[in-house]
Amino acid sequence: MHATLDDLSTVPLDDVLDDVERRLGRQLKREDGHFSKYNGTAGFRTDAATWVRLAWRRAEKIDPQAWTGFEAAAAIEGVPRPEWSAAAVWTDRGRGVVWRADEMTLVEDGALSPTSDITSDPELPEQWWIDLRTALMNLSVHSTDRVSMGQAHLTRRIHEVYGTDIDTTITDWACAHGDLGYANLCGPRLSILDWESWGMGPVGWDEACLWSASLTVPTLAEQVEALFSSILATRSGKLSRLLLCANVERAFQRTGKKAPLTDTMADVAASLLRDLR
Repeated sequence: MHATLDDLSTVPLDDVLDDVERRLGRQLKREDGHFSKYNGTAGFRTDAATWVRLAWRRAEKIDPQAWTGFEAAAAIEGVPRPEWSAAAVWTDRGRGVVWRADEMTLVEDGALSPTSDITSDPELPEQWWIDLRTALMNLSVHSTDRVSMGQAHLTRRIHEVYGTDIDTTITDWACAHGDLGYANLCGPRLSILDWESWGMGPVGWDEACLWSASLTVPTLAEQVEALFSSILATRSGKLSRLLLCANVERAFQRTGKKAPLTDTMADVAASLLRDLR
């Protein structure tokens, strides 16, 4: 049962959606639902012109930080995003899961890609990029005890792939979105979606994630590198990019199968390692 819930479009949900409507006092536009095929989430417009995001977790697997990310993000200022207003949480003993439905303002401009990366240049207006840079600057100074990317994970992954002779100590930290890819960016008017993973991370973590997500479109990657060059060139920015390279290389080592960016990331890693060593 748990496995089938990874794609909510494939299972009967009427009883769950009935619960959502009763608990939030909204009527869902069920026929226009949006379903992820990977992480067990779904989204629906409501009769109040709001948006409801539905997610589930096994009770023993709930990460309190990620589970409350949307409501915690309500304190962030100067970042365009859906405004969270309410949530309903309940146990579904029949399916062995806990459901959570978050209501927020509706963003009319759609996500730029169904996945984190992107296959073509969205040709965004210059103002979009200006707004993104401003938003990330405003986010970076927000004070929080949440952690998006910690020192221990970064060190462990880089040392696992590239050896322990690399000093991975991060001295510059900032608040980050934590999952800045094109599935979480809307346009042509900027809005940033999905606030489960936000918290403190190395300076340049968000910018590195966006750079990595852009590599399938070289001109777009160049644009990201140019816009955030000063941040990506810092030691923490380089370590953030090296971590992303390590993730790709680790997957290749474990499976023996190359991904589209395996060779590209290997070349970038070689350059970063020369600088960092």
